[in-house]
Amino acid sequence: MRVFNLNLKPRSAQSRGWATRMLPLGQLCLALNSYAQEPIQDSVSYLDYTSCLQKALLSEDDTTTLGDIRNRCRQVDQPKPLSSRKLNEEVTEQNPFVLTPHRLNYALLSHYANGVNETPFEEQAGKTLAYHDEEVQFQLSFKFPLYKDLVLFDKSFDFYAAYTNRSFWQFFDDQDSIPFRETNHEPEVWVEWDADFDFPFEFNLHKLMLGVNHQSNGQTSILSRGWNRIFLQGFLQHKNSFLSFKTWRRFDEKDEFDNSFNYQKYLGDYELEAAYKWNKNTFAMTLRNRYDANRYGSVQLEYTYPINRRLKGYVQYFNGYGDSLIDMQYFSRKLGIGIVLADRI
Repeated sequence: MRVFNLNLKPRSAQSRGWATRMLPLGQLCLALNSYAQEPIQDSVSYLDYTSCLQKALLSEDDTTTLGDIRNRCRQVDQPKPLSSRKLNEEVTEQNPFVLTPHRLNYALLSHYANGVNETPFEEQAGKTLAYHDEEVQFQLSFKFPLYKDLVLFDKSFDFYAAYTNRSFWQFFDDQDSIPFRETNHEPEVWVEWDADFDFPFEFNLHKLMLGVNHQSNGQTSILSRGWNRIFLQGFLQHKNSFLSFKTWRRFDEKDEFDNSFNYQKYLGDYELEAAYKWNKNTFAMTLRNRYDANRYGSVQLEYTYPINRRLKGYVQYFNGYGDSLIDMQYFSRKLGIGIVLADRI
């Protein structure tokens, strides 16, 4: 019988985030997988299984056999979706060659609309454009820690920064040289508290975030759009789902042109996001509106399904106002099909 002995000494029990203290994930996985002789049960994900193995390496006695550890980890309870994602993020944050996903990372290869908002571009160009109702849309979003484990009022806080790029590409408009119709840039910084507070019926308050967000389209003159806001966001999770509520307040701008747009009328005062995972399929919905509800809100429905271990198929439906900053005052009804690189859960 093999004895698995790496002579690792466990750190203090007060040290938070064991995933951030271990050997590089790749080295551990190679070492552990060389011993694995049986398949992992479908109910236990690869990440949960390897995470359990790594935790055991830091805490088990030297005489514990690898077989005992493997058997125990195959029976590990499936963590709630945001907790599982958090563990994965703690691992990627230790790898300087990996970007940790923030929001959904996707590409809609075919994105059909009920009509593209051409007016502001034609006013700026002084001519009629040949924009198509079909375009390519993609979003790239990543985050990174600025400072972790700051203790205030007996609570531990983490500071993060993130950047999200969302682009609308007129890929089928050869006449106008295949332009990028709109690109929204969204950098933000925030402090978060990993609440991990349990409620009845297996609900869990995962974390709270307080931060500052800037969103603009990088344009000048009459095409310029941009606003700044302070936001508060909370995440509640259940077995295979989560619910997020985000609210914000806009800062007044020094630029009178930016102040002339009523961003909150069309982009709302809050955003409600929900996602549910069924087998390997994920369903999501995002609602945005004002507290005194108006007709300028929006709803976005999304569905992802696995293609392989790395990619997921993606379907997105949007209905309402504010799909992008330049389309803030323009009603859109869109349906897109593409792929997802990094899903919510």
